[in-house]
Amino acid sequence: MSKIVGEPEGATPLDPNEMAGLVFKHIQTSGQLDELDRSTFRLG
Repeated sequence: MSKIVGEPEGATPLDPNEMAGLVFKHIQTSGQLDELDRSTFRLG
C-alpha cells in the first residue's frame, strides 16, 4: 500500500465495501480499525 504524503499513519479511509461489513459503523479509517482490533484482542 502506498502512503499519501502528509497523511498521518492510520488515516487511510476505508472504502465503502470495507465499511459495509463492519459491525461498528463509526469506524472510518484503517487506524480506527486497527485500534479496535487491538482493544478486542486484549479483552480476549
